[in-house]
Amino acid sequence: MATNTLLDRRYAEYYQLIEDFKNEVKDVKMEGITGPHLPGVGNCYESAKYKIAFCGWETYGWDSLTTFMNTGTDDLVAITDSCINNDEYLKWPSNYHATFWGFILKFIAKFYNVDFVDLINNKYPELLHSFIWANSNSIERYEVSSQESKYEDWEKVKNASYKFDDLNHIINSCSPKLVLILYNNAREDYFLNNSSLSSIFGINISDKFNYLLIENSERKYSYFYARNSRTHIFKMPHPRWIGLFSGIGIDNYIDYLINDIKNYKVWESLPESFGDWNLRETVNIDKSSMEFKYHFIASLAHLLTSNNMVMKGSELQYLLNTNNILTSKGFQYSSNGGRGVFTLIRNAYKYFYRKADYQISYEIARSFVNQYGEYAY
Repeated sequence: MATNTLLDRRYAEYYQLIEDFKNEVKDVKMEGITGPHLPGVGNCYESAKYKIAFCGWETYGWDSLTTFMNTGTDDLVAITDSCINNDEYLKWPSNYHATFWGFILKFIAKFYNVDFVDLINNKYPELLHSFIWANSNSIERYEVSSQESKYEDWEKVKNASYKFDDLNHIINSCSPKLVLILYNNAREDYFLNNSSLSSIFGINISDKFNYLLIENSERKYSYFYARNSRTHIFKMPHPRWIGLFSGIGIDNYIDYLINDIKNYKVWESLPESFGDWNLRETVNIDKSSMEFKYHFIASLAHLLTSNNMVMKGSELQYLLNTNNILTSKGFQYSSNGGRGVFTLIRNAYKYFYRKADYQISYEIARSFVNQYGEYAY
């Protein structure tokens, strides 16, 4: 199956999961059991510059399991999208100060610097359709909506549904940059599971240090940076607690959160207005082009010089290879700071010297050394 579009990638990620689930529960007595909630993706998400996923705990009543089983798998992959794209969720919040959807709508308004009333009155449909909505529990608790069924039947369905309860399915298919998990008791298996991350990220699943963790005890949230997929994850309390029991309220909480999103450099810059929401037409930068490498070396040399530091050629070689910045022939740079790396440094020096950027060429000249700490070019 081709995986060129966002929908293609979602099919590739979810189709077999749905088929397996259906096969596992086909003999269960389905009456009174809700079906799984699958992530919904807004129709403006793919063109959004700021790709955000909001993950809640669970729904409170969803389509029945019978409906789910009688719906084609092709349709199920994107069945929740309509809740976003048809603005159904705008009718759901009972208030805006202590509910999941109240939090999301206030976050979007503050994040994009638009008026909240204008937002909920649909003045900015692109923003209302620009995100992902998911739940950490695809099948809600028995006592929430399945009490009319036998517990044993519900339990079989719940066990079969755990395959959906994995944030990596969203990361693999949709690559959100920022994930806000609005449920502090979300299982770590939901969002810290390297074993299900796609091979496109080139991961080492035995590495236990793939996540950077920063705890904010005052705001009671945890920030995780997933190094493999470069995803920024905030796991925080449910908006009901934020709105009613935190002592600061949703508005102030979101202000603090957006400030930390800025501090943690999730994006190079945050939107100043609605006009910043979408991806502009840009020319993809070839990181293996000579011009990119020359300017990268210049930036690195400036940082080193400013701090009176130097870097070995082998260290630069490792940095280039780690970030898949290749030689002009498409190969990785040779190990141990070999000839290719120093040729690149020398050519970068000459490039800026010929442009009469003598300060840059000077900084390059003094920043890189061989394994003996000597200037080798």
